[in-house]
Amino acid sequence: MALSAVLSAVSAGHAFALEFTTPKAVVELFTSQGCSSCPPADAALREFNQGKEILGLAMHVDYWDRLGWKDTFASPDNTERQWRYARALGERQVYTPQAVVNGRAHFVGSRKANIADAADQFILSGKGLTVPIDLTADGEVIRVAVDGTPAARDATLYAVYYNAEGKVAIKRGENAGKTITYSNIVGKMEMLGMAGSGGIELQFSVDDIRQKGFSDCALILQTRTADGLPGPIIGASVISGI
Repeated sequence: MALSAVLSAVSAGHAFALEFTTPKAVVELFTSQGCSSCPPADAALREFNQGKEILGLAMHVDYWDRLGWKDTFASPDNTERQWRYARALGERQVYTPQAVVNGRAHFVGSRKANIADAADQFILSGKGLTVPIDLTADGEVIRVAVDGTPAARDATLYAVYYNAEGKVAIKRGENAGKTITYSNIVGKMEMLGMAGSGGIELQFSVDDIRQKGFSDCALILQTRTADGLPGPIIGASVISGI
């Protein structure tokens, strides 16, 4: 079950309540507004996020854009991340809707039961989110700490910025005429640092996140393969209420 803590703060007359949540798994859904098979997967991701135990991230890709409808959330960075996962997982192609669970396995994104079962099986086998990302708030400053455990060593800490919801009326392409509500739409992902033998500690302000124009932020601790490709995700925390 996801764990959460709520902290209230006031800054420059603006009251807000930060919520820190620890999910049990991370699901990255590679999707597109131009893909007719994607709406059921988009709906499944919304259901995961409503439950809050699984962090679902919508990674909209751009390779459908040339087929009649340009995805309003698509990013070439998301497409590149999907291809890097393909190489890491031994696949020769990418597809939508594709759900990658904890950076370890992929499934057709609409197969919600398979995805949820994989998340549970990773926990049971010790391959879940085993490294805590500790968050504390002091006014508008958030402090982040990851202990220097053997599991965390050389893992990279990322900040993933996203908007909790977005509704799009699609006018052309395979989903023409549909209005689809998307959940946790990723807009930016940036590297914060790498955990060494002493772990990693850093801090940033809530206002810095707010000025990026996104409603929420997740911190993800991810390993790399020997080839430098994305490996298993071993830790995650969510910052909401920004």
